[in-house]
Amino acid sequence: MLYRNLKNQAQQFLGNYKSKNPATFAAAQQAIGGLLILDGFIGIDNPFGGKKRSGIFGSLIGIFIGVVFIAGSGFIGSVMGINKLTATSTATVVSVSQPSYTSTDNTNSSNSGSCTVQAKYSVSGKEYSQTAKSGSSSACSLAQGQTININYDPNSPGAFAYDLDSAKTALKILPIIGLLVVVSSLVTFAIRLFSIIFGWKLLKSGRALAKTLPAGTNISTIKGEISQNFAKSVFGMGDNDNHSATPKPHSMKKQQK
Repeated sequence: MLYRNLKNQAQQFLGNYKSKNPATFAAAQQAIGGLLILDGFIGIDNPFGGKKRSGIFGSLIGIFIGVVFIAGSGFIGSVMGINKLTATSTATVVSVSQPSYTSTDNTNSSNSGSCTVQAKYSVSGKEYSQTAKSGSSSACSLAQGQTININYDPNSPGAFAYDLDSAKTALKILPIIGLLVVVSSLVTFAIRLFSIIFGWKLLKSGRALAKTLPAGTNISTIKGEISQNFAKSVFGMGDNDNHSATPKPHSMKKQQK
């Protein structure tokens, strides 16, 4: 749908030049085709908040990031050893680390930070006093001497985690986020690819028409002006006070081709 809208805008804008002389039409085809190719590859600024449209290269980066999210959950779980924490026990809180925030604003509540708990517990008659493998926001509300439930590795009881369910939930969300990013990036990739193909066809057609023009016809100047008008009309570039798709009248002079 987005590609169709862009294509319709380009064809509508190009139609304003079709009834003019062949030189003007050839310049319009080349100008519009070149901009569509540029937009397809790297994206062109749009009028919505000055943000950048992702080009085909940006969509490839998005696909890569999405795949990393999908595959990364299993890797992170393996590195953290979460799947090995199959045994449960009760433990006594020894201490809780101060909240660490992801932002520089330390006025946030403790729920927005992450704390790591140190606890002591007994497994098969042996006492352990260890720090959890990972932190969590729920650990910030714990107090010294409080009894908590923990998960530990039966083959290595010194490794434990508190609030393991939250960590598992977070790891389950990562692939979903990754899948959404991949799908969105694939759609963008297809749109940009079609934009490049359509732009190349216009550019090729304009060049072929330019070859039939009388010797000495120069379309460079008018091509640049049309390119600016199209960029203003469709991508919101340049003067924000002029977004009209109606082209200005042009005069062609025979110059060096």
